[in-house]
Amino acid sequence: MLIRTLYFEQAGVVAAVICSLIVAGLLKGTIGVGMPVVALPLLSLFIDVKSAAMLLSMPLIFSNLPQALEGGKTGRCLMQLTLVILGMIPGLFLGVRVLLALDANAAKIIAGLVLMGVGGVTLLAPRLKLQSRLVFPTGITFGFFGGILGGIAALPGPLVFIFLLAKGLRGKAFTKEASLYLVVSAGLLAILLTASRQFSWLDVSVSAAALLPVVLGMYVGQHMRDKIAPETFTKLVLIAVIAVGAELLGHGIFG
Repeated sequence: MLIRTLYFEQAGVVAAVICSLIVAGLLKGTIGVGMPVVALPLLSLFIDVKSAAMLLSMPLIFSNLPQALEGGKTGRCLMQLTLVILGMIPGLFLGVRVLLALDANAAKIIAGLVLMGVGGVTLLAPRLKLQSRLVFPTGITFGFFGGILGGIAALPGPLVFIFLLAKGLRGKAFTKEASLYLVVSAGLLAILLTASRQFSWLDVSVSAAALLPVVLGMYVGQHMRDKIAPETFTKLVLIAVIAVGAELLGHGIFG
């Protein structure tokens, strides 16, 4: 489905898809996270949401892999993510089933609502602090709904990131757990989409090729990191995501 979508599109649309991936990589390089939050709304302006989710699966895995493996002790880190992964697996299965069953307009409406919700929650979320007795149910719950968002809109991260911050993770510890979670969830997303009749291993190869413009954007973003205040950049990005989500919602309802 993905390879057919891009093959039959005009050269201008393919160029716009590549530019969208570069911009998403720019965000990843500048602040370390957030690539799909920018990539999905941009890509959804040019290709359907299902193809956009498939296209992002390999870049999500490989762009986060170095941070997931950094510093060693990856097995222990994976054990610490057990709760959110246990919740994420059924949520992702459900989200993918919903995504594959939707028509184009319904997918845009749901993606628009998801983007507005995720952008708003991330922008306005207070600095939560979890008591130890609440870690288990909160981890399972946030993992489940994070999985649903991952299946519907390739956005498995934002809700789980809030949980990780509420656990008290900061700096490299947060980045490692967040990146490892994204690698696991994106890998499962790619498997589920490829196992469906709508996508194939050729689509996986196209998704892998999409890593190139993402890496280019990351390279530029890393060199811009010291010139832009990360907090300001993040807020501007989230405001833009909410605006694009509203536009997708409008296209889905009135298109």
